[in-house]
Amino acid sequence: MLKYLICFSLVILSTSLPVAILHGFYDSCKNDYFPQLVHLLKYNIGDYAICIETGAEGDSLSSSFQEQADKACEEINNNPKFNGDFSILSISQGGLLARYIIQKCKMKGTVKNLVSFGGPMMGTSQVPFCLGGVVCFIINSLVDYFVYGKSIQKGIGPAGYFRTPAHIQNYIDSESFLVQLNNEGKNIDNEAKNRFTQLNNLVLIGFENDKMISPKETAEFWIYDEKFNLVPMNQTEAYKKDLFGLKSFVEDTSKKFVVHYLKGEHIEFDFDDVLKWAVPYLA
Repeated sequence: MLKYLICFSLVILSTSLPVAILHGFYDSCKNDYFPQLVHLLKYNIGDYAICIETGAEGDSLSSSFQEQADKACEEINNNPKFNGDFSILSISQGGLLARYIIQKCKMKGTVKNLVSFGGPMMGTSQVPFCLGGVVCFIINSLVDYFVYGKSIQKGIGPAGYFRTPAHIQNYIDSESFLVQLNNEGKNIDNEAKNRFTQLNNLVLIGFENDKMISPKETAEFWIYDEKFNLVPMNQTEAYKKDLFGLKSFVEDTSKKFVVHYLKGEHIEFDFDDVLKWAVPYLA
């Protein structure tokens, strides 16, 4: 299959950048998909690509999201290929790990391009696949109540990017991973804001039938308000106040900001999609 897809490859680019791949929730670089993806990127971009393992031996559930981000940062730092400019291809929650590397990882290199497939860029607001009905209402209400407890934040990775629209002050007061990444709390990191604007290309790929992240439009920095109405990216406080540099980046005409939705469910994409939506922006 991979050989067939490579037949549709682009011309190898001589000025390409190394690529770090960040996988999604409860996934691992050991899965067969990632060696194929690495090979595809190397063949079509003409430089270095590697999958970065996060969590404890690939366990992205039982370690805190901060621990996973720190591990990803460490892996980047320990690889001399990333001492200069490089790109990131992220999948699902890997998009938030990518943002951490871009904004907060103390490293020699600089991320110039990010392509995100199904990243919960502004967090997720409901339990996956539990978006309606009485039972799901009860489950989500319980999650809203307990999710910002220290033991939950420390022991369950996705809790670090859970955003509760109906209890938004609890979310902000928690100083969770996502709150800090967005500069929404008391501790403002201006350097993180400046670093975000150093990107050249930001490509956000969402999925029309995504029920894993909520809202599915979080893939393009949308959120729910307290009544679960959708708030577009440019109407969020994070954008209007330019809390972490998103507004500065998007409104800079020298940058490329691309949003596209694929048919299908969460991260339901193939190598043709990588060739079309990732390769041209990663080099």
